[in-house]
Formats: sequence, structure tokens, C-alpha cells
Amino acid sequence: MATSIKLTQQLKESLNKLKSVCIELCKNYEIKGACFYGSRICGYAKENSDYNILLILKNYEEGLRCDYKFIDSINASILIVDDELFELDVKKGVLGEFIAGRILTPYLPFINEMYLYEMEVNLKKRIVEEEIEELILEYGELSRGLIIKPEYFIISRLKKRAKVYPPLRYNYTNLFREDLREENLSLMKRGFLEALKLLENQIVNLNGENVTIAQNYIDKVLSRKIVKKVVNIAKFSQRAIYSYLIQGRAGRISLELMAKELTSKLIKGLTISTSKFLLEDPKNYLYLKTEVGLINLNESSSIIDALKDFFPNTPITVKPLGGVLNEVYLITAGQKKFVAKKYSDWFGFKWFTLNLVALGTKVFSLSGKARLANEYGITQLLLTHNIPIQKIIFVNLSKKLLVKEYVEGIVFSELIKTFLKKDNLSEEEAQASIKLGEALGKIHSLNIAIGDTKPENILLTNKGEVIPLDLEQSKKGGDLAWDIAELLYYSGHYCLNVTIGLKKFVENFIKGYVKFGNSINLKKAGGLNYTKVFSFWTSAPVIWMISSILKKQLNTLEK
Repeated sequence: MATSIKLTQQLKESLNKLKSVCIELCKNYEIKGACFYGSRICGYAKENSDYNILLILKNYEEGLRCDYKFIDSINASILIVDDELFELDVKKGVLGEFIAGRILTPYLPFINEMYLYEMEVNLKKRIVEEEIEELILEYGELSRGLIIKPEYFIISRLKKRAKVYPPLRYNYTNLFREDLREENLSLMKRGFLEALKLLENQIVNLNGENVTIAQNYIDKVLSRKIVKKVVNIAKFSQRAIYSYLIQGRAGRISLELMAKELTSKLIKGLTISTSKFLLEDPKNYLYLKTEVGLINLNESSSIIDALKDFFPNTPITVKPLGGVLNEVYLITAGQKKFVAKKYSDWFGFKWFTLNLVALGTKVFSLSGKARLANEYGITQLLLTHNIPIQKIIFVNLSKKLLVKEYVEGIVFSELIKTFLKKDNLSEEEAQASIKLGEALGKIHSLNIAIGDTKPENILLTNKGEVIPLDLEQSKKGGDLAWDIAELLYYSGHYCLNVTIGLKKFVENFIKGYVKFGNSINLKKAGGLNYTKVFSFWTSAPVIWMISSILKKQLNTLEK
């Protein structure tokens, strides 16, 4: 950071005096690194502000100490720390980043600049890892489409630190003062960009300064989501406590001096209003990918306003399409059509009952935010694997709104109702059944479960492609057998008795599925765990017939 920090001549002279004092003070130790930090370096010092110095000593017996020196009318606060203790705080935050935090913000090294920069990058690498994990835990499947600007990591971490240690609010507020913001942000960003390069292809992917999260890492974090969330909260709470404790233990300074320092920080904190010391929302640096570009996570415009931006001077109409769980609308903008969904929180009787009936077999996401996250995240994942799916045009997370392209075609519920009445299926109808099996098999080959595979939620497009229309219950690593069971057993509820058409449909579906999907999923779907759930909707003879075909076909395949 040294090369970019601008110093006045008077400041240079003062710093040179202090360098000599520090070297003399630590003459019996090897100095691993030393730097100036704080208001004098970041540009917001007052006339009576202290000069802050960090000295890192090899094998320093006292561990941590704070000395105050008065030299030629200069107040100097010198924080002295053992190198191993400093490095532990950098790599693991064992002292609540009380020491490491000094190189999170701009600093000016004067001994061993390379060592300090290495420690800065290590600190910021850990911060990026922790912040990425927090994003995955907060946004779930939605994190698959997040675009993160490097500034996010800076603002998010500073806000967390200021929240757990309030005296920092004054420093951080001034750090981003209008006349200093750009320069200080640029200085801090340098280390974060280097840290991101070290994490590339492991935790993140980089496209210029746009950061996306590696899909494998998302899978890893989501697989242990509940445990991790508890641990992360505990971890940061522990660091907050350490920050307070270490502030009181930083060396053998008198109670009078400690009181003076804390009083000074509190007074500074009171000189600015609550609204002023709040840093900007880090979500300003988070975006979601859509077909028409990036949408900020804090997007607050309505669907109509957003579409007017995308399609200026074009008449826009909105028509309700209905929906049980969500408000669904057909939007027309000139010759283009879109489907808009508002994801309501739904804890009503219908889904409570279904969760109860499916207890031990399937659990449904009920919150609007979770369902929107599933729909968005799995859509993005399928697109990366070239699976036909409706593309996303617009997202408003705060209002739980999502807009997808409208695709022409016929839903499989209408096709299946026709199949069930026939003694035999035409070649075209048989091919539609096979395509349905192939499509689900391809999705399952990615270890993605759709979650709600009722035939009315799956479309045969005019182009002959099969696409799922509803991904709000979808999940990477979900229950694949449930998808098969729901699709087939629910299809059976369209008829009271077994028909040849139903039998042919199931057989052709299986023929398509095994081209890409694992036949073990078929066997599971034929089991009691799944048949019992659908006995509330579908007649017993129909369920028994479908289950028997699943098992029979599987036995044939295994031979």
C-alpha cells in the first residue's frame, strides 16, 4: 500500500522521527514488520490525533503490549505484538482481528513491506472465504447466480467489525468520507484482488473484477448448511468478545491512559449521527445474472418499470394467470411474452397437510424467499449445462418477484389425460413419453431434483423440447426418486382404473429415463415410502400397477 499513499512534508518528517524511536524501543528484538496506520495514514486525522504504529517482533515475551510516547509534541500509540500471535490473528482471527484489523485498512509499512503485504493478503483471503460462505448460507440456491464486486468484501467485513466493536464506527465513517472514499477503497481493494486470485477455481471464478462462486463449493457448503450456520454465528460472536477483551489487555498501560483512549473514541463516535456512521449497504455490490443483464440485489423497481427500461416505447399489458401458492401473471411487451411470479410465504393448510402426509419422504420449502432462491439458482445451474429451461429476465429479491420468458407449448397433464383414454399410443405420443423420461433423466444425471413434478408443471414446447416450469422446490442433491414417484403416481390420479394407455405411458417414460438417469431411482420410486404418500390422491389399483411396472422394468433392465 505504500506506493499509493500521499503524504505531506510535515507528515513525512513526523513519521521519520517515529521510525527512529521504534527501532530504538525494540533494539533487543528482531522486527518482523512495522507500519503506520489509522487516521494519519488514511487522511482523516485532526490536529491532536495520535500517530498509530504496529510493531511485530519475533519471540516477543509479553505477547501484546501498547505503549504511549510523547515525542516533540507528537502523541504516538505503539502496538507491539509477538509475530506468532499476530499471524494467528491473521490466519484464524484468534484475537477477534484486534491486531490483524490494522492491516485490513490502509497502512504505510516502514520495515519489511513484503512480509506485511503477505499477511494482508492472507487476512483478506480468509475474509473472502468467510464472506462467501455467509452468502451461500444466506441465499442458498440463489448464490449460484450471484455476481460479487470486490468492494462487497470490504464493506461487509467493516460493517461486521463496527457492529461488534462500536468504537470502530468513527474510523470507518471517516475512512469513506466523500473526499477520501475512492482512494482508501482502492488501497484496500488491492489486497482483496490478490486474495481472490489465490482462491480462483477453488472457491471463486473471476471475470475481470466480477466474482462468481464455484458451483462445487456451493454444493459443499449447502450440504452442511444447518451445522455451518450455527458455527459461523458462534465464531463471529467469539471474535467480538475477544475484541473487547484484548482492547483492555493490550499491554501494561495505566488505567488513566486506557480510560483516556476509550473516552476519546466514544466522544468521537458521538460527534456523528447514527445515520451518518452507518456504512453503505454491501448488497449494493451484489448482482444476479439474468438474460438481459445484471440485476442489483437491492433492486426495488416494479416489474412494469423494469420492463419499460428493457423495452422502451413498447406497450406493456399484465394478465393474471392464477396460481395456488404464488401470484402468477402473463406480461406482454409488444410481441414478447413473459411470466411473472410473486413468491408468497405460504404456511396454510394445503402445504402443511402435504408435509405431514409426506413426513419421512419429502419436505417442502414454504417461505417465499427460499422458493425464489431455488427457482433462480437451479435455473442458472441448468443453463450452464445446456438443459432447455425458461430464461430469467428480472429479479426483485425484496418483493420476491421473478420474471421468466414465456414458452409456447402444451403441458403434460393435458397430454396424459389423452393417453389414459387410449388402448395404444401413437408414435408421436410414445415419443413424447420417452422425451419426458429423457428430460428428467438428464436433469437427474446432474444430481438435481425438481421437487414438484406434477404433469401440469412440465411443458412439451412447440420445438419438441421438454422443460420443467416450476423449480421452486428444486434442489441440488435432492430426492430424485420423489420426482419419478410424483410424476407417475400423480399422473395416475387422472383415471380411476388401470388403462392400457397409462401402462404404455409409464413404460415409455422408463425407456427414456434410463438413457441418462440411474435405474436405482426407478426402484426406489416403486417402494412403499412413495406409494403410501400418493394413496391420498390416486386409487390403489393404479398405484399398484405403476409400482409393479417400475419394479418389473427394472428387473428386466438388470438382466
